Amino acid sequence: MTLGACSIQRNRGRWLTEWVAFHHIVGIKKFYIYLHKCTDNSIEIIQQLQKNFDINCFTVPDETWRPQLVCYQHAYQEFGHQIDWMSFIDGDEFLFPTKAELLTEVMEDFQYEKLSALGVWWACYGSSGHITEPNGLIIENYQHRPPLDIEYNSHIKSIVRGHQGSSFSIGPNAHIFNTIYGTKDENMRDIEFGFTPEIKTTYNKLRINHYVCQSQQYFKEFKQNSGAADAGPLAIRPDEWWIKHDRNDEKDDSILKFLPKLQLLIDQLAVQSYE
Repeated sequence: MTLGACSIQRNRGRWLTEWVAFHHIVGIKKFYIYLHKCTDNSIEIIQQLQKNFDINCFTVPDETWRPQLVCYQHAYQEFGHQIDWMSFIDGDEFLFPTKAELLTEVMEDFQYEKLSALGVWWACYGSSGHITEPNGLIIENYQHRPPLDIEYNSHIKSIVRGHQGSSFSIGPNAHIFNTIYGTKDENMRDIEFGFTPEIKTTYNKLRINHYVCQSQQYFKEFKQNSGAADAGPLAIRPDEWWIKHDRNDEKDDSILKFLPKLQLLIDQLAVQSYE
């Protein structure tokens, strides 16, 4: 089974190695990365990563309207035949199996079910008290979150079955798509919208840690005025957004079960880059 990941990223060069390496160790082998309005070293980082990973990379014109949706459509049309399942996730989202070691083990459970896409619930994280952006790995630096039943965790992101051809098309936002057999969650419950607060979130098989805040510095210097890639460039997140999302009620380091393999791979990549 071949798993792919599609992502549009903007100025995430500092964290790209961690993001690609993490998803590689949990079973994703093909990456389709779109760089939009990047003024950092993202393209150089991708070029280094391409020496070790199967990455298709594209630069998106700055003026592209709703670029996330445009990129998602392009990725599926051009590469949907290469994979069995393609996840559509952001650079601050980490998709992983909660009990299994590999995503492929989980996706085998759905291989013969009548669904076109699997919706995976968010688990949003706060700043863990970081004012300035710390060095190191995202998954180590941010370990505190609100209760899992908080309303804004009622978003899903989609893992779409490959080989569906023209029956796939982008939906109204980056969370859910138009597909022939629709989207279901890990419990085979129908998901019709990207945000579904009437359905109880569960994380028995899959989860997306969404590091939605990072540090206060990151929010003020970048995220607050970065717009929304599936809506428009003028979207501004007010200070009230930060107050709402910067919840650090509970420590949850469950993702760190992957840390030894992740750190080993990152260390190997660092060695190879100097050979």
